[in-house]
Amino acid sequence: MGLLMACASSNKEAAQAPRSDDLLELLTGFGESLSKRNFARAVDYMVPEEKALMMEGGSVPTDKQKMLLALPLQKLIRHPAIRVENGHIAGIYSVLPNLKQGEASTMATSDESASPEAAGLNGEPVASEPKGPMAADAESIAASEQTTETDGISSGAANPNDPQLKAAVNKFFTAVNKRNWSSALAMMNDDERKMLVDDRGRLKESSKQRLAGMDQKNREALVLQNGKLTGVTLLLPSKDN
Repeated sequence: MGLLMACASSNKEAAQAPRSDDLLELLTGFGESLSKRNFARAVDYMVPEEKALMMEGGSVPTDKQKMLLALPLQKLIRHPAIRVENGHIAGIYSVLPNLKQGEASTMATSDESASPEAAGLNGEPVASEPKGPMAADAESIAASEQTTETDGISSGAANPNDPQLKAAVNKFFTAVNKRNWSSALAMMNDDERKMLVDDRGRLKESSKQRLAGMDQKNREALVLQNGKLTGVTLLLPSKDN
């Protein structure tokens, strides 16, 4: 009996996700949980009402596991539907890809083709957004197109071809490839930099390895905020890798 209680307690702790007011920190934990196929912990990062929609019989069913794995995680940080509410991520359920729609063949060439029903809470968004298999309601899409600043992110988020953003990204990856850690850290925003350094502000050895092995292909995840790069930690490999 004692052993059963210990196992139950351990499983509960494994599914318990930490709360935070920082969206990037929450999305990083959410992504790491998905990479480990720990779906119970992944949905625990979501607000309770959305988590309840993902669960069936105390677990995440296979079809919804596939939807979670199909999320373009690098793009969630700057998606207008994604936000923090009471320490959890809100909006994940509304942007889940509808795998039944065959998003690869139905992607439109313009955001204007997204229908108003694309992101209702019925969990069946149409995969018509050209930036990835992820849809939001028509108003959110229009807002992301008409504004140059969303949730405090500068115009670099709305325009990945912005010369200033491209120059900053190229300079950052050059510093990483040359192991010029001080220059690389100086280009990151404060919140992300704090996640990689020790109490004395020195870059951890584990962080050096993660930076060296980061995904340099998905550069669209990086945006400029107050002259600093945001989204770097979303490109880092899991700490266990």
